[in-house]
Amino acid sequence: MKVVIDGIEYVPAVEVKPPSDSAVNTAIQELVAMIYFQDHKPYAHAWDALNALAPNMAELVTLDPRVAYDAVNPETD
Repeated sequence: MKVVIDGIEYVPAVEVKPPSDSAVNTAIQELVAMIYFQDHKPYAHAWDALNALAPNMAELVTLDPRVAYDAVNPETD
């Protein structure tokens, strides 16, 4: 978005912080859980997001959802 006042362009200041490793890991856990529990509506979107974040996990969850779920949730063994 651009704002021009008296011919001077102002750009709103927006700070976008990169996600922490913890946030990324939490997102991956949630995406794998969505696929594992087969909530079909968001399945494709979850897989696309997972593939963008962790392609190796997306491949694993495609091959064996249970193994992928256990890999990101070791406390549920």
